[in-house]
Amino acid sequence: MAANGFIELLRLAKRGNKHYVNQDNEVNRWSGIAFEIMGQYFVAPLGEVSEVIYPPKCTPVPNTQAWVRGVANIRGRLLSVADLTHYVAGHRSQSSRAQKVLCIQHDDHYVGLIVDQVLGIQHFNKKSFFSNQDAVEDILHPYCRGYFQQHNQKWQVFLFSQLLQHPKYMNASIL
Repeated sequence: MAANGFIELLRLAKRGNKHYVNQDNEVNRWSGIAFEIMGQYFVAPLGEVSEVIYPPKCTPVPNTQAWVRGVANIRGRLLSVADLTHYVAGHRSQSSRAQKVLCIQHDDHYVGLIVDQVLGIQHFNKKSFFSNQDAVEDILHPYCRGYFQQHNQKWQVFLFSQLLQHPKYMNASIL
């Protein structure tokens, strides 16, 4: 009986905590790292982004595509850095103070992708997800899987795991 009373006290304490999200809301919620490129908003699953950093000083790599910025030493690890806008759209992104690098750890790859800005962690109701691919440009089809509609804004779901499996990205040499 005492154990039941203690469990009830815990339940009431959680309910009184204004920062507590009950399990019903968590089941219907999807969270991701939001970012912007080419004036469009995207969100990547939380598990696909290992960290967000400022653009590091890069050492150029000879005989690579123009969208490859180079490599950088990040806390003793070699990070290959690419301009995501340049890769996708064919033109270099405009440098700004808002630019960030999304670091992606996938299998044996550790890559950094420069984006126009990172908008933090966004939370979406799963009911606002649409699998329709018509809302995304053709050049993004291989990497996007549907979108969330929130506050009259479409947030395309960008899968970096798909980018890192794409032959065009993985074969960055010009030879």
